Amino acid sequence: MSEALPVGERIAEYFGTDNARLMVTRPLRRAELSITHLWRNYEDVDQPVILPADDAFLVVLYLTDVEHRDVWPDRPAAPIKSYPKGSICLISLRQGAGIAIRGGFEALVFHIPRQHLAELADEAGEPRVEDLAICRGIEDRTVHNIGAALMPLFDMADDVRDRLLVHVALAFNAHIAKRYGRSRHQH
Repeated sequence: MSEALPVGERIAEYFGTDNARLMVTRPLRRAELSITHLWRNYEDVDQPVILPADDAFLVVLYLTDVEHRDVWPDRPAAPIKSYPKGSICLISLRQGAGIAIRGGFEALVFHIPRQHLAELADEAGEPRVEDLAICRGIEDRTVHNIGAALMPLFDMADDVRDRLLVHVALAFNAHIAKRYGRSRHQH
């Protein structure tokens, strides 16, 4: 896979889809937030989704009920788990990640570079978030509602979408940093 592709397109390739929709914004300075709408039906013979190491996090908002298991190169795969529609998984890509998906899959995948979290903290005058709490299959109504607000943006004209997207992205990242953020300055 080509590293020259935008992050969202690489994510679509990792998930083995050619029908993904993508939005990218630069809410503050240099770091880009990408939001990829993915859907696919996975057969038992399909290869696992392998996400390479990256200095970023993924937030996956499931738009349908999904079944998958974590896989690792050096130990047995985890058991299959069901993740209900509207739930999220937040994962660190620091060491990469792998999942084997079974059946139908539809999700919004948010790629959040660590650099963006630093820019957000600097802009707000808050301590920098050093890490995010990793979670699997939890309900987060704010992420669910932001995801619902984002879906119509995929079909809007670029200039209208881009003006709205930057504000929604800032709200999304502020929520993620506040709810899941971990810093050295916490008591």
